[in-house]
Amino acid sequence: MSQSKLIRLIVKNYVETSKCFLIISKDGITTDLFAMSQSDPLFFDSSLNIRQLRSKIPSIARTVSIAKNLDYYQNKICHEIPSIPDIEQIKPILQKLRIIIIALFLKLNNLMIEIKTKFSLDYDKNLVDWNDHSEHVLIISSSILIGYQQGKTEKKTLDTVKETLNYLEISMSIIDDEISYLY
Repeated sequence: MSQSKLIRLIVKNYVETSKCFLIISKDGITTDLFAMSQSDPLFFDSSLNIRQLRSKIPSIARTVSIAKNLDYYQNKICHEIPSIPDIEQIKPILQKLRIIIIALFLKLNNLMIEIKTKFSLDYDKNLVDWNDHSEHVLIISSSILIGYQQGKTEKKTLDTVKETLNYLEISMSIIDDEISYLY
């Protein structure tokens, strides 16, 4: 699937409908399983037993921690967006962050399915890459959302996520094109 089609589907299925949901159904921290049960055209049910995989894929513990926090922020952003007037510059910034977060989860969802079906030592490296990009987006998302909630004018731009966009093989212009009609 082309990345522009992927972004179009994310916008159509989650952003324009303001569909708020938690992607993670079992967090792999309070339970042995890390699971995504969001079953729709983009996500597939997937789960991993973290206790069993921890010795084979050391980065998986960090993955579930980052994912749990990232999921919290994508859901929090989704619930915050309807209360923000369309004329505020923060609204499209938060929408773009949520789109990027969902794209990161789709990448993780695919990695989980691959790990479950055909185990390889490369998966630790793949998860390390996912962790690095996702943690960066998590930090940006939390600082922008918390800053907005505290009434601080946000000067940060999304320029700092350029490497993550490259990792996801999408561009900000594709995201801008897909959400331009919303505002």
